[in-house]
Amino acid sequence: MHLSLARRWSASAGLLAAVALVACSGGGATPTLPPVAVTVYQAGTATPIPAATPTAPAGATADPGQPSATPIPQYGPEAYPENVNPLTGEVADSAKLNRIPVAVKISNFPYSVRPQFGLSLADLVFEHLAEAGLTRFTAVFLQNDAAKVGSIRSARFMDTEVAPMFQALLATSGSSLGTMERLRSNPWFAGANVWRLVSEESHYVCPPLCRETPDDANTLFANTDALRAATAANGSQTRADLTGLAFTTTPPNSAPVTEILLDFSLAAHVSWRYNGVRYMRWQEKDSGGEMTAHVDALTNTPISAANVVVLFVNHQNNFVPEDFRDGGNCGLEIQLWTIGPAKIFRDGQMIEGLWRRDGSTNMRLRLETDAGQVIPLEPGNTWFEVVTLTAAASLNGTTYAVTNKVPDTRFGCPVPPTETPTVTPEGYVAPTETPTP
Repeated sequence: MHLSLARRWSASAGLLAAVALVACSGGGATPTLPPVAVTVYQAGTATPIPAATPTAPAGATADPGQPSATPIPQYGPEAYPENVNPLTGEVADSAKLNRIPVAVKISNFPYSVRPQFGLSLADLVFEHLAEAGLTRFTAVFLQNDAAKVGSIRSARFMDTEVAPMFQALLATSGSSLGTMERLRSNPWFAGANVWRLVSEESHYVCPPLCRETPDDANTLFANTDALRAATAANGSQTRADLTGLAFTTTPPNSAPVTEILLDFSLAAHVSWRYNGVRYMRWQEKDSGGEMTAHVDALTNTPISAANVVVLFVNHQNNFVPEDFRDGGNCGLEIQLWTIGPAKIFRDGQMIEGLWRRDGSTNMRLRLETDAGQVIPLEPGNTWFEVVTLTAAASLNGTTYAVTNKVPDTRFGCPVPPTETPTVTPEGYVAPTETPTP
């Protein structure tokens, strides 16, 4: 069962210990199952030659703004200038900021879905386990628009935390019955607010959701402008109340780290390599494990980030059937609330910290030191890598490596699978439908 907000906010100074205890003991309605150890995977490929200057992604339709040549004062976590994006800390077109963000669920497996479209234009991207050790993305767009985003796949429990946290629309292909129940129990999507869920299962067609090949699960795409147009009458053109993140161009004075290795599972591997300006993303090319630069098919540019943040979060089997290949797997409840460890990477350095999301932050995500001081990010886009609370981590010279502990999502998973819901959600307001081309 999902904890109520009241119960989430009731924790006090012992939050971190409590989270750790849950991860170890597996107590509660959805017990944590014994983790499966994952061996360390070494990338074994050379770091790219440092680039002299960052280049703006081709195909962007909004001015991303330029960081100041001199150190800026800290923006956030509670207030930002009118023309500063609360998600990136960059100066941007105020008209672009006077609307709510769009969160898009993007596939990362099977390998045929790569390269994805539009990831380089997102303000924030959350990468997390879906099930069976495979990862999926939730990309959040505000500052830039993308003519094509995807491929779009189904929601997971994680999206009931990310979309409300950033006051975003949520674009998905659909949801299992269990995930849909979780979405509908969240006030952000409940009742008359269901318009914030833009999905095929809620009868949205093309535009904004366009399937290029019928009956192919990996061919659904969207245009961010079309997503907002389809929901404009409901309030998607209203400025969102975004708080939580802080930004400054002043670099930290911390441990130098130039590569971040993340082994999500035996199948999913990521390497972030700092080139002196930005972090360049690499991931496995195929099942052989060879690492290759991750490129955006829309902009034809390598995917990079100003910041990479590793969030250590408790994961539990949610006993909701999501995938039934190889005997079947349930999904995960990724408990991104209360508090937990975090590693923040910016300017080629690693900052030890905590993530916090509770009543004191209005359920927004905030990064802090152990003493409670806010940790500001470098202005620019951020990738959040969400790993298990029990993941093993080590620092070897200037390389930080994380080996994830994949929860068992097979044991206790109901069979046969639940069906994709076809009943129109309560409070649904039909969009203006146009035939799919």
